[in-house]
Amino acid sequence: MKTAIFIQPIGRVDVEILSYLTNALTPLWPAQVLDPVDIPGDAYDEVRDQYDGMALLNVLPDKEGAVLGVTDMDIFAEGLNFIFGLACGGKALISLKRLRPEFYGMPENTKLFRHRAQKEAVHELGHVFGLEHCPDKRCVMHFSNSIWDTDFKGGTFCRSCERELQR
Repeated sequence: MKTAIFIQPIGRVDVEILSYLTNALTPLWPAQVLDPVDIPGDAYDEVRDQYDGMALLNVLPDKEGAVLGVTDMDIFAEGLNFIFGLACGGKALISLKRLRPEFYGMPENTKLFRHRAQKEAVHELGHVFGLEHCPDKRCVMHFSNSIWDTDFKGGTFCRSCERELQR
């Protein structure tokens, strides 16, 4: 049986994108959405005007399966200006904030936004299941240093990552 994915909204997250992610992830892993949890007060960094990704990751519940946190807050990790997501143990987190074209002054584009969210979700869940960053720039496991990297890479695992995932 495939590992179950529990999608955990953190703070207010649009139901439509949660539904899209559930449907997009289910062919890879059965997915279901949990009830939202509040953003912890100590996660906000006033100087950066961002939220600490590890603090948000820490509010995710322990489940038999993987947990994917989804937030609309802008997140960071120590030593980085921002992150699209992160993973640790059986938990992963993605931020939708910088995946929206409007963040970059572009017009709203639901299709592009959904594809970006799906890529980041699959990428972070790949880490949960033991995959490292991939040198293949088209593989979903390639590191995204910018939104342009996310747009360039594909939404699926390369053959090498797929084989590693099957092990």
